[in-house]
Amino acid sequence: MFDRRSFLEYSLAVAAMSFSNLTLASGKSIRMGTLPVVSTRTAYELYGPLMAHLQKGLGLTNIVLETPPNFKSMYKRIQENGFDLLLSPPHIARLAQKRFGWHPLVMLQAEHHSVLLAQEGIGPANLEALRGGTIAVLDNSALVVMIMMEALAKKGLQVNRDFKVLETRSYESSQIAVKQGIAQAMVFRSQGFIDPNARDRLKVLFEAGTLPGYVIIAAPSTPKAQLQAFRTQLLAFAKMPEAKPLLEKLGYDGLSATSEEAMQRLDPYLEQTEARLK
Repeated sequence: MFDRRSFLEYSLAVAAMSFSNLTLASGKSIRMGTLPVVSTRTAYELYGPLMAHLQKGLGLTNIVLETPPNFKSMYKRIQENGFDLLLSPPHIARLAQKRFGWHPLVMLQAEHHSVLLAQEGIGPANLEALRGGTIAVLDNSALVVMIMMEALAKKGLQVNRDFKVLETRSYESSQIAVKQGIAQAMVFRSQGFIDPNARDRLKVLFEAGTLPGYVIIAAPSTPKAQLQAFRTQLLAFAKMPEAKPLLEKLGYDGLSATSEEAMQRLDPYLEQTEARLK
């Protein structure tokens, strides 16, 4: 049996453990990964308000922002538990959940479409005019690209047979490639990333399937109380004025808690995603 002193020490230890869970390891630093679609400088400008909100709301000393150079590098870091939080493309988030136990927290809303953009006026007039040309893409393992290539194949246009693909590693670079005539079109999301003035000089040549929003996921070892605290802070941030520039840049209106139903919609892409990330 416990004597009075032992019981007191035990009670204090339990209380301390509970408090630690509720306050999310207050005073610690976490690693937050972001999408490899903009430069590091732009990433810090974009995510700065979110980082400040999370740091204050969770009582953290610091949040280290890390932007992988590409999706393969991101997936490697996922396998190594190289982040505590990660803003991920939805298909990679689902793969991380199914294969390695990562936790989906929130999904950006509303959904986008995969679109093929060309220069207004001087760009190709239709899909047939793309034969023998080049399409700029962010990354061959991006869901927006997979959906577009699948849709083009159904229209009789096969990659490496009817057109070439140029990986640019950022939407800005894809836009430059089209502007300079290096590529005749670019695969893009229906909203976000491109400055509205620049977007006005581009036309939608073709629209493909629906894209679920980006997903913020947490590392497998994250305690349940911390998962809920992360989710609560993220949802609260989405309602703040400080969130507007980030959401507008990404092309979304807000955040919602993820559902298993929404994540299951990504299952048809998992095999292809995993193969391309090897």
